[in-house]
Amino acid sequence: MRPLFLLLPVLASCASVPPTSAPPALPAPAPAQVLATRTWVQPRAVVIRHATVMPASGPAIEDGAVAFAEGRLLAVGRNAEVQTPPGAEELDGTGLFVTPGIIDAHSHLGVYATPASFANEEGNEATAPVTAEVDAEHGFWPQDPGLRRAAAGGVTSLLVLPGSANLIGGRGFPVKLHFGRTAAEMQFPGAKDALKMACGENPRRVYGEGRKMAPATRMANVAGFRQAFALARDYLQKREDWEKKRAKKPEEAGPPPARDLKLETLAEVLRGNLLVQNHCYRADEMAVMLQVAEEAGFSIRAFHHAVEAYKLRDVLAKKEVAVATWTDWWGFKMEAWDGIPENPGLLWQAGVRTVIHSDSAYGIQRLNQEAGKAMWRARESGIPVTEEEVLRWVTLHPAWVMGVEERTGSLEPGKMADVVLWKGHPLSAYARAQRVWADGVVTYDAAQGVVEASDFEVGEHARTSARLVAQPAAVPTRQALGLEAPCDGVKDPACATPLALEEGTCTAFQGVTVFTGSEWWTGASVLVEGGKVTRAQKGALGKLPAGCREVEGRGRLLTPGLMDAFTGLGLVEVPAEWSASDEDFRGEAAAKTPIRAALRASDGINPASELFPVARLGGVTAVGAVPSGGLVPGQSAFVAADGRVLRTPLALHINLGISGRAALSTSRSGVLERLRELLSDAREYGRRRADFEQNRMRDVAASRLDLEALQPVLNGSVRVVVAAKRAGDLLAALELAREYRLKLVLVGADEAWQVAGALAAAKVPVILQPTQNLPSDFDSLGGRLDQAALLHAAGVKVLFSTLGEPHRVRTLSQEAANAVAWGLPHTEALRAMTSNVAEAFGVEGGRIAPGVVADLVLWNGDPLESASRPLGMWLAGSQVPLVSRQQALFEKHRAPVK
Repeated sequence: MRPLFLLLPVLASCASVPPTSAPPALPAPAPAQVLATRTWVQPRAVVIRHATVMPASGPAIEDGAVAFAEGRLLAVGRNAEVQTPPGAEELDGTGLFVTPGIIDAHSHLGVYATPASFANEEGNEATAPVTAEVDAEHGFWPQDPGLRRAAAGGVTSLLVLPGSANLIGGRGFPVKLHFGRTAAEMQFPGAKDALKMACGENPRRVYGEGRKMAPATRMANVAGFRQAFALARDYLQKREDWEKKRAKKPEEAGPPPARDLKLETLAEVLRGNLLVQNHCYRADEMAVMLQVAEEAGFSIRAFHHAVEAYKLRDVLAKKEVAVATWTDWWGFKMEAWDGIPENPGLLWQAGVRTVIHSDSAYGIQRLNQEAGKAMWRARESGIPVTEEEVLRWVTLHPAWVMGVEERTGSLEPGKMADVVLWKGHPLSAYARAQRVWADGVVTYDAAQGVVEASDFEVGEHARTSARLVAQPAAVPTRQALGLEAPCDGVKDPACATPLALEEGTCTAFQGVTVFTGSEWWTGASVLVEGGKVTRAQKGALGKLPAGCREVEGRGRLLTPGLMDAFTGLGLVEVPAEWSASDEDFRGEAAAKTPIRAALRASDGINPASELFPVARLGGVTAVGAVPSGGLVPGQSAFVAADGRVLRTPLALHINLGISGRAALSTSRSGVLERLRELLSDAREYGRRRADFEQNRMRDVAASRLDLEALQPVLNGSVRVVVAAKRAGDLLAALELAREYRLKLVLVGADEAWQVAGALAAAKVPVILQPTQNLPSDFDSLGGRLDQAALLHAAGVKVLFSTLGEPHRVRTLSQEAANAVAWGLPHTEALRAMTSNVAEAFGVEGGRIAPGVVADLVLWNGDPLESASRPLGMWLAGSQVPLVSRQQALFEKHRAPVK
């Protein structure tokens, strides 16, 4: 357990700081009693045989075996070479994969715990720009349900960091993912401490914009860092001077300098005893921070987030600074605008120690998938990264960032027995951990769930949403889909190269595997004329119309374009920038106008948005662009992925639950009362328009335009999409729909599985984001990963959406893949993004059949797998480019700096 007070160590070790004699350790207060600490002991030796072993220290071992006992790895190799320890449990790993435990080098679990509430917000001591004296350990909540979800994702270690509100936010907390009673019981034994620093927009926003104090600019950010370390250097010098005086003339030395916990921590950085973890997005700011570190005399262990690191990769490689980043999270603020999915691959190619991190309670559950996406985006760009190297991005490299690479991060004899047994290739979107060991102790078992539920989730809840045992659904084999090996842009550049753009009114796809919107055809053909499908059949088309372009379909898949029915795409360019976000009201206007039924999202669509081309790269051809905020946010629009508004309104939107309550500052009952008043007034207005115009009606609950906009809702020609999560709110929405005869669609619906029978009976479709399984607030305590499968089995029509930042729309197919991993049939997962969307909203598309609009995508593999990408896209029969600004950035920076 680390001492509560931060002590200067006895020995100094930092190459950039002149050697000095160390001051004596200051005495810590004697504790009243020593707390007993829980330890974890592997009860029995384990050997896994006949698996594909991916040790991260080298290539995969086919028909391999791993043996471990007493918390340590004993042997790793070919099955015939590994002996069984006495009394060991033998596991048959045939068809399975073994990897080291996943490590997240950037997490806020435990300090930003779920459910999100004031009580659980411990991540930022946002009371001063420099709070080096605080420690994430002292705010860490071991009962965070997110820690259990992380274990189910194969995570065995993580670095918990303070947030990024401050220039220097405090010490990080290295965690070994056992489920202890206290933070001390979960500390990674012997790991070096970390210090969290943050440059860029966040400190400026919190202090400059929020409090009108320094730092308000990047200039002040840097000045703040320099001043803090200058003071730390002075503090250290005073300590050293006092020690020298005491050594020569103890009677004249006097008392030691007053302790300053903030400066003690920074002095530890100067001595090389804390690993600096620096939140920083832009390449130019990373360069400045390297200058700050050189001036002060310390090293930066890793830049975190670092979406522009590819622009500075030669410098980072030379300085031996690691980069912990995402694969495709970008654009949510200006300093993230130049993020590209090739960033990890370019960094690796330049020799930078590359890490994929999460910074998310959801993302930490799928770090293996994120690494897989990064690998395939690199390979299709010609960067020859191997599987074993990519595995290191989520194992051995983050272990180095934490300073524990000698103990964990790879499967090597003598290291900690941090082991994951996977069903499915670990870098696949379909992979699921079957069993997870930390120090040889099981922390997750797919047959039983986590070994120890959070205290927050004990009881009935633990028997439902906390124990997830759904089996993965069958995935069509590549042979069944008419495919050969996965597309590898390094070995075969043609397989990852988009088709050349050609104009024309007629296109014929021959010999292609077709998903019609309900079933698969192999060796099929599709003819497109005049913007619509005119023929779709098994076998060849025969003679084609004159001038018709013929597209070779062998080894490729043709699907309807994917559709995300609930997003801000087209309305939001940069969420953090007022001038680039058009989906919601701001300031006093938001509180004064909770009812905006007449507001049309179509009026704010930006057809030139840079986000449309990125969404197309994910196979998305159309979206529901949805306004946000208020009780009744307004009317969504159905928008093509080239910015054309296809239909308006698509639906009217209503917020129940926490969002609805916040809009009115009232209770759930108050929200429903207001909605009934609104709908009743609208119904009365529809009957008495003349009386209204002559002011012969009582006061009504909304403006004339709002009441007018509600008329097609009441007559059933416009659907109503109600956002709600809690089961009780979903039932309230059903009752409201029955009372006013509304055509209802539900969105969010985290607890929909609890009322699946009622939803199926009412034939109400549900829009889900399949990866949302945390009790993120008190409306979503029942969230679970197998919900899509449960709803489908109950007869509910399921639709998928990213339900968040429009920059994530391109990851829609990854959401579907996770639903398949948790039990939803593969075909139904595709329907949830195609034909189900079209049927639920009565829009064109979603199928490949004669007479249907030709919104089509040609893929080089299974659309749900991260290895695949679109090779061609047609909107209303016209081919559209599959290029983006991100690709232009990659092309500009792909050549090494000379």
